Amino acid sequence: ASFDYKDYAFLTVSGRNDWVSNLPSENNSLFYPSASLSFIPTAAFEDLKSASGKGLNYLKFRAGIGQSAGFPQGYPTVNTVNQTTQVNGGAIGSVITNSISGFQANPDLKPELLSEFELGFEALFFDRRINLDVSYYDRTTRDLIVFKPLAPSTGFTQTQSNVGKVEGDGLEIDLGIDVFRSEEADGFNWNAAINFTTNKQIVTEQDDDQIIYAGSTAAFLGGNAAIRGEQLGVIVGRRIARDADGNFLVNGAGNYAFEDNIVLDDGRSITPIIGNPNPDYIMNWNNSISYKNFNFSFQISHTVGGDIASSTIATLLGRGLIVEDRKNTFILPGISQATGQANTLQINNSQYYFSNLLFGPKELQIYDASVIRLQEVSLSYSLPKKILDKTPFGSVSITASGFNLWYDAYNTPDAANFDPNVAGVGVGNGRGFDYLNGPSSKRYGLSVKLTF
Repeated sequence: ASFDYKDYAFLTVSGRNDWVSNLPSENNSLFYPSASLSFIPTAAFEDLKSASGKGLNYLKFRAGIGQSAGFPQGYPTVNTVNQTTQVNGGAIGSVITNSISGFQANPDLKPELLSEFELGFEALFFDRRINLDVSYYDRTTRDLIVFKPLAPSTGFTQTQSNVGKVEGDGLEIDLGIDVFRSEEADGFNWNAAINFTTNKQIVTEQDDDQIIYAGSTAAFLGGNAAIRGEQLGVIVGRRIARDADGNFLVNGAGNYAFEDNIVLDDGRSITPIIGNPNPDYIMNWNNSISYKNFNFSFQISHTVGGDIASSTIATLLGRGLIVEDRKNTFILPGISQATGQANTLQINNSQYYFSNLLFGPKELQIYDASVIRLQEVSLSYSLPKKILDKTPFGSVSITASGFNLWYDAYNTPDAANFDPNVAGVGVGNGRGFDYLNGPSSKRYGLSVKLTF
């Protein structure tokens, strides 16, 4: 239902109920409402608008609260038996086999519920040459559905489970500026738009010590985990062993010692946290420039923060492919496990890179994945109307475009030429891993658009 008052105050309310057939009756129904309110001061109070048009042209405040639900696919609450009736039994003839999959059903699985509260405003200034849109939101997810690995001793390999509660907030800012705006239809125009987003989601309630829901449960490979008190998706894996004071430990061979498990002060046993793949913020800069029948546009994106565990960089370093000087020797900073004193064992270059960076603790393969990228460039030309007057076409335009033409992951080794835009654990919720994945590609395109 939608309501408005004198075209400057608006209220919208809604409610939805879902029933699903793949959850038990006590969990198969969920109702979730939403409401939004907006107010336009420049419509309610005309004096707020600039008389000359050089100041404030439009202002709108908005607030909203709402919920949405997520349900599992398939039938994760029931185990099924696969029966094969024609298995070759040798001398005894055909035999019948019954088997179940490695997935363990979870009859207690619940639907996930996402609740969000948002505040924001929109404004136009200087004859609508500048537009600003700001949104702040607070988001809570209850019973987030994830795949949870199981010990093979259970007879299964994974199940679906709920993460109790994930809370966080975020900010999104959109700023658009008409740098040049011609009064003529085919004059010179340049519009620039900047989008800024930041988001943080913290696991605040969870029964398990940890749930590794993507990547691998093997510490030497690493995975993404849900751990109470940490951002959702932190990278866990084998790390350099520490003493009680947090100093790195070095073994008798002069290499870093490692540990696959730690016990927190509250008694929880977890795989060590070695990184966080969630970026601090993402910013995109879009530009569109037009003159007569030409239009040129480009987009530059900048991701700041967020870690990646890169096997590509580790392999290039470990096998001596991108290190020019291989004559150095090293004494790893840390404490000797044997003496309890500062480490003094000297190791050669090969041992440092091969035994530590490549085949040592996964922690040593973590890099800051900040990257600046020329995401897209395009140039289009539209044929003049007078050329098309005697043709069946209403318009004809030709566009040449390029994607991912340049990037700089400036906190990774220059010689590696590494692009962190990889999905090492495939499609899904996993992020922050590179397992010798193929590099990202440049793409070029040419298109012709016709209207009749």
